[in-house]
Amino acid sequence: MKTIFSLFCALLLGLTAASAQTTTGKQKKPNVLFIAVDDLRPELGCYGADYMHTPNIDRLASQGLLFERAYCQQAVCAPSRNTVMTGLRPDAIGIYDLATFFRTKVPDVVTLSEHFKNNGYRAESVGKIYHTGHGNKNDRQSWSVPSWKFREEMKDLSPVQRGDTTGLESDFPAIKGNRLPFYGTDAPEEQMSDAVIADVAVERIRTLKDSTFFMAVGFIKPHLPFVAPRKYWDLYDPKTIRIPPAVTPVDMPDLSLVSFGELRKYHGIPKSGLLDEETSRNLIHGYYAAVSMVDAQVGRLLDALHEEGLDQNTIIVLWGDHGWKLGDYGSWCKHSNMEVDVNAPLIIAAPGLTTGMKTKSLAEFVDIYPTLCDIAGLEMPDHLEGTSLMPVFENPKSSVKDVAISQYPRGKPLGYDHKTEYMGYSMRYENYRYTRWQKYEKPAEVVAVELYDQRLGPIAPKNLANDPQYRRVVRKLDVLLSRELAKYKRR
Repeated sequence: MKTIFSLFCALLLGLTAASAQTTTGKQKKPNVLFIAVDDLRPELGCYGADYMHTPNIDRLASQGLLFERAYCQQAVCAPSRNTVMTGLRPDAIGIYDLATFFRTKVPDVVTLSEHFKNNGYRAESVGKIYHTGHGNKNDRQSWSVPSWKFREEMKDLSPVQRGDTTGLESDFPAIKGNRLPFYGTDAPEEQMSDAVIADVAVERIRTLKDSTFFMAVGFIKPHLPFVAPRKYWDLYDPKTIRIPPAVTPVDMPDLSLVSFGELRKYHGIPKSGLLDEETSRNLIHGYYAAVSMVDAQVGRLLDALHEEGLDQNTIIVLWGDHGWKLGDYGSWCKHSNMEVDVNAPLIIAAPGLTTGMKTKSLAEFVDIYPTLCDIAGLEMPDHLEGTSLMPVFENPKSSVKDVAISQYPRGKPLGYDHKTEYMGYSMRYENYRYTRWQKYEKPAEVVAVELYDQRLGPIAPKNLANDPQYRRVVRKLDVLLSRELAKYKRR
């Protein structure tokens, strides 16, 4: 696979040399290593899941601050990533789907990497940072050079890494047309998409070591299909894998969950209804294996920084674009406002800041942009809707905000013009998750309300919104949600 990225690196080498800045006589600005992981839920060793094999992400957590209560603004790839990169909430951008390029709505917005580029950084990306499927595309303006076109390069890889039928062992049934949702492959690890992404990223880090860089690296797994080398599957004993009860909360409105259509496109998954125990166990096993494979690639990035002497002057942020249901509520995938969908990993390590600590301070992904500006000493653009989390580094027991807001559309979409029948606004406040479903065009028309007490964990057994004992709590949170939404723009 060397040739895939060596030509790419050679092409950029001349540009890199021209842009490298010397730091003689003054402190070099901190570099930024910006790591995005697709569909990563906070089920990691450093988040308390001691059965998970994630030594490298755990190592990063020991070097920085781990946010236990970090929330995406919409639990699906493109809107979540747009929020992180623009510093704007989905309503301010006006995009809630996968297909629409964000600059069609906010053409002049200065993105996170673009802001660093404008302040003397070499901004590059490798892998998935923006969502580029479903007709969407990357943003040339965000980077100093065109992003490495990983989707085109991946065509040269064995189809095994994509979960196709090539290379299946004889004990698998005949398959026509549909990919497997999970697969433990004997193909070399270097044929995995994320290993190639790590190859390119490591090479770029080594090449850019004398520059001041913002290096964004986006790993594809553990997104479906759950394909990973067998050595990662072997880290987990399937007999010990717990399958969550397939029980939805009492009094939960129909708008809350959807029928995980993303997964139902794969071989062996029924078109409706619950999954059987064997399929559920294999899916969870595959997800865990894919997470461990990505963890190994994260370790390669951390090692490269250390080997090049860059670890003492590099801000590292790792985030999963949203959570993911693994049979929770009898459901799978994301696409909801439930706690398990909107809560996602966020770890930030930076020179001279808090190390090896966890915080329960609420954080929103829209806060990542201003936080990185603050740590790097850059002025913040006026358009940002988030809040810097810097005070939490100074005191992990402190908090910069009382609520974290997420949202998800429902109903019949009217094409890709971003109009939908209902919008569910969801708010994490103290121990509660409060969600209000309202007409998109007539927000005063509320059609359903949810209240969950999350003290027992991310899976709540009952919607308490109609319980008389919680009437005052519902009123209080409804007023608070309205007050918060009034602060933000809506296109």
